Amino acid sequence: MAMTQKNIDSLVDSLLSEPCVDAYIRYLGAFKVVESDYGLFDKLARPRDLGDFAKTVYDSVRVQERVLKRLQEGVSDGRYEVVGEVRDLDRVFRIGKECLSKVIDLAKGNPRFVGSIIASLALAYEGVRARR
Repeated sequence: MAMTQKNIDSLVDSLLSEPCVDAYIRYLGAFKVVESDYGLFDKLARPRDLGDFAKTVYDSVRVQERVLKRLQEGVSDGRYEVVGEVRDLDRVFRIGKECLSKVIDLAKGNPRFVGSIIASLALAYEGVRARR
């Protein structure tokens, strides 16, 4: 089913204003730096259907504990830098059940479009970076 421009505009507004989408983008930004798994972003941007989108979200969150542990270790030993005054990395970068539910709900109508937006924003996220 083709989406109208009005529906697309509404979905974009929802994505850009939803705190849970922002939380997932922050987590994926940390994932990008820590895991260097760009294939996940490709899968997120090109799901065949909602089930494929949900599986990719699962793949990203399945390693959350490892990502957050490596992020904390990397910040402590100077390999990674987190932009801004961040005292609790776990709170800032952890993605929980409620937020994942919201992200998946937003993807119901057009998982490829939603995944493309989220993947693009996460790849552009500069809140976590490797120190040079």
